[in-house]
This record gives sequence, structure tokens and C-alpha cells, in this order.
Amino acid sequence: MHRRQIIKGLAASSLFVGAGGIVAPLWAANDNNVDIIVIGAGLAGLTSARYLKEQGYKVLVLEARERVGGRIRTVNSHGINAEAGGLQIGQGYGMMRTYAQQLGLPLVSLGNYAKQNTFVINGQRISAAEWPTHPQNKLLGDDKKTLPSSLYYKALGQGPKYALPSDWTSAKYAPLDISLKEYFQQQNISVEALRLMEANVNASSLQELSAADALYRLSLAKIGGRGAQKIQGGNSRFTQAMADSVGDAVHTNKVVSHIINAAKTVRVRCEDGSEYSAKRCIITTPFSALKEVALNSDISVQKRRAIKEAVYTPVTQVHFAVNQQADVSMLEATNLWTDNTLGRVFSQVDQSGSLTYLTSWVNGQQAKALDKLPANQAISIVNNALETYYPGLKGKTEVVHHQSWANERFSKGAYIQFSPGQVQTHVPHMASVEGKLHFAGEHTEFMYSGMESAIISGLRAAQEISERL
Repeated sequence: MHRRQIIKGLAASSLFVGAGGIVAPLWAANDNNVDIIVIGAGLAGLTSARYLKEQGYKVLVLEARERVGGRIRTVNSHGINAEAGGLQIGQGYGMMRTYAQQLGLPLVSLGNYAKQNTFVINGQRISAAEWPTHPQNKLLGDDKKTLPSSLYYKALGQGPKYALPSDWTSAKYAPLDISLKEYFQQQNISVEALRLMEANVNASSLQELSAADALYRLSLAKIGGRGAQKIQGGNSRFTQAMADSVGDAVHTNKVVSHIINAAKTVRVRCEDGSEYSAKRCIITTPFSALKEVALNSDISVQKRRAIKEAVYTPVTQVHFAVNQQADVSMLEATNLWTDNTLGRVFSQVDQSGSLTYLTSWVNGQQAKALDKLPANQAISIVNNALETYYPGLKGKTEVVHHQSWANERFSKGAYIQFSPGQVQTHVPHMASVEGKLHFAGEHTEFMYSGMESAIISGLRAAQEISERL
């Protein structure tokens, strides 16, 4: 059955990966036998488990963390439900919206965010109105009129358009599978424009991102529609409700150490010594973390290479609550876009327009630099930068959460990106079934974006299994 047919039907209802793998010891059989083992209790894993359980299969979900949700994480503090991962539910997220309705979870707006943007370039705070003629504006030609935050999408928007997002892997677009930096240089983008784009690119760097990948994600954004929302009370309520619907089949604190694709069963061992066997297995673990699992299976060379070489985008956040007792009513409520380690700052305001909550969102090279430091040092650097450019907030904020997705053992990044050359070589193999092993997660589904892609991938993997059992 073709992928589109599968989705259409469903919608209506350290990895040792050498060329030969490793020979891990088989352990004694036990009573922990189920029909399907699902590894990971994020969106993809919970979706698979829920579907298969409804079909009457005995399912076991093994989650490494102490919580469900994976890279969906809501920070609840000071009356604010801020998302550290899985930020928004787009208008095009049909399956996620359907599930939310089924689970009785209302959708609400993303929040009262400040509408204005202010820029910090070379240490100077600059308003949008000042930017075109400001001395720190070193851009050339028509770019001088373009805000730093718009340069990236302006440059991509002048490139080729895919008729369908899936076209990005076709031979026609193989010449685009080069570094985005090289692609922009071919378009005569200036050095200063490249520097500003690099400051907040949603990737490790312009050099480490394939232009084909960047253009693909732009095409997804265009078809996603406007008017994104979130679950009332935070998106973590969605994954918790999904887990509740699966029941006691979800086991947390189960760090998988070995996966063996044996003759008649899949056998899974966890670091705590527990062992399980099943007829088939769905692996939703990001490939960045799957590298640390001993995977003994007759897996294709292409799949092993994709796992071994997978690159995930570093994202680091620091969340600040603004002291409600402080007189902040006169502070300027703006979002900041910076070319330093503060990254972008998203400001939430109350009904009167006063600041209530701030999130520093740092990507790429800036995030990598922070991630090399102890958490307290990284937080201090971001906090000092915040007070430099929001001087009225000094002593009036409280750090409520620090999130480094790259430093989390079970994610090692916020989402997958494809490096130059990988779109042509890796993307076609990300979702391939390998013996009794099936793969799901946002890194395996490319007709949809964000959280919707994870859900669709979970449905697709579940359908693959139901066709084989």
C-alpha cells in the first residue's frame, strides 16, 4: 500500500552500527511477551500504541524518561503555560486537532505575545523603524530595507518552489543538496546578510544544513496555514491524555540498551535488566539517541548510515517569569532579535500590556556555545544579556526553566536536519521497514510538519504492522 493510501485510510479512522552490526548475547526467554513493543512515549509512539491497542493487539510502550511526551514539554509557572518543545498546532494539523477533540482538549491561542520586534546588532538596541538607516546596518542594496529577522526567508523565497514537499528528494533537485551557505553564496548574498542569518538559523549552521532541506521546510510552512494554536493548559496535556488512553501499557524509566531482531521475535533489553519480546517493534527514538543503543539486526547499510550520521538541531531556552509585584507597567513590551547569545526573546504580556513572562530561544552555533557550559553558567550569560538589553528588568525576573535539547540524553537535539548530501542519500531510508523493526517519529515523515508529522508517522508505522500480523 502506498504511503498516501495508508495515511488517507488512517485519517478516516553509544549505537553500534558498523557494516556488520554487532553480535549481542541472547538472554533467556521470559514472560514479558507482547504483540508489539513501542520504544518511546512521545507523539509518534503514543499514537502507534493507541491505534494498535484499539485494534486488539497487546502493546508495551517503553519510555526512557520519567515522563511521557518526549520533546513535547510544557513549563507551568506563575500562571503561564510556556512550551519548551512542541510549540504550536498549525491549522494544517488535521490529525492532531481531531485527536484533541476526541480527548476533550480545547484549543486556545498561543498567548498574548508582544507584537513589536526590536533588534540588538553588534551590541546596540535598534527599533524596526531605525534599522534601514542605522549605522549598524551594513547590508547592501535592497537588503538594507529588510529587517534582520526577514533576511533568511527573503533569500529562500527567491529560490525554487517544490510542487509538493516530497519533491525535495527527486533527482531534479539534487543540485540543491549542497550547504545552504554555498547556495546563498551562489545567489550573491552578502557576507553581512549571511552573518545575520547565521545568528538565529533553525539549524546547526548554514554550512551544516542542506539547501534542499531548508527549501523543503519553507514549502511546508507555506501550506501549513496561519492561525496556530495550542492545547488549553499546555501541549503536555495532549501527550498525557494520549498516554492515559493507552493505560498501563506505558512504562517510564525504561532505557533501552539492546534491540535484537531475532528469527521469530524482536527482543528488547533495558538498562535496569528487564527484558521483553514481541512479534514486532516500533522505534520512535530520534536517531541522535538511537546511536547509543546496541542494535543487532539485519538492517540495510543505508539505514545504518542514516542512523549513524543523523544531525539534530541544537536549541537552548531560558524561561523567565516577571515579578508581578514589580512595577513593570512602563517597560517596553517587545520581542528581541539579537545577533548574540541571547538569541530571540519572546515576550508575553497580560491584558493590560505589562510583561509577565520571557523566553530566550537560542539556536545553532550560539546554542552550541551555551551547551558546552554548566547549566548555571549558561543561565547566567543569558540572564546578564537580558538585563543589558532590558535594563528595566534588572532584579525583577526569576529563571523558572532551562532547556537544552542537545544536552538531553534521549533527544540530543530539538528536531532533525539534513546536512549537505543527506537529502538524496538518507531521506528515502528514514522510514524503511527493517525486518520486524518499524520506524516512526518526525524524522521519518516528510509530507507534514512539526507535531503533525510525528502523529502521522505513528499511524503509518501502526498500519504497517497491522498489515503484517
